[in-house]
Amino acid sequence: MARGAAALLGLLVALAALLLAAPALPELTPPGRAALVAAVPPIVLLGALAWALGPLTRVPLALAALALAGALLTAAADAQGAHGAATLPEALLAIALGLLFARVFDLGAFVLALPLLVGAVDVATSIGASPAGWPRPLPGGELLTLELPLWGAEAAAGAIPMASVLFLGALQGYAERHHLRPAGTAAAMTAGLVGAYLLEWQTDHPMPQTAFVAAGFLFSASDVLPGWMRRGGLER
Repeated sequence: MARGAAALLGLLVALAALLLAAPALPELTPPGRAALVAAVPPIVLLGALAWALGPLTRVPLALAALALAGALLTAAADAQGAHGAATLPEALLAIALGLLFARVFDLGAFVLALPLLVGAVDVATSIGASPAGWPRPLPGGELLTLELPLWGAEAAAGAIPMASVLFLGALQGYAERHHLRPAGTAAAMTAGLVGAYLLEWQTDHPMPQTAFVAAGFLFSASDVLPGWMRRGGLER
């Protein structure tokens, strides 16, 4: 089961409150600092949510139900052109699909190959991307983007590709199933996402967020992976 119903409920309530109440919260100045304040807490809660849901890799039916619920809520929110209101169901859908991926493709080779290959591809595809600073308006109904709404304004403080959250969920699933320090892995991958956002905020250039997640996973597990390989982890 998930890591404590009370903790999971608390994370969901906190994340929903930040996302849904953002338009009613006081507008901060200057805009750059306001974006920082509005974006970082939801990113941290997303990482904590992946950690809390991680043990569900042992209950695939629960993950499938969570993914279905997330998909239905996402479709409803996106059909209305929702902004921050769609972010929570999109996050639940992406994390559940990532954890399901780790359950279905529970291969030792994927534990190393996935972060290395996907991270490298993400870095390569981000080269030459157009400058884009925060905050800025985003169109509603963007199915593949998790919007982090700015407080008191019709703009986004940041955005995370849905693929990056799905990837985070998959690596969290591997950390759970292969006993690669799940809590530390979640913290390091979350730090990677925060770091990618901070660099975007500072430089006004898109960062390879998925690659930062992969780096966090590999960094956190770097001292336990050798022992895992000696125990035959790659042959699993």
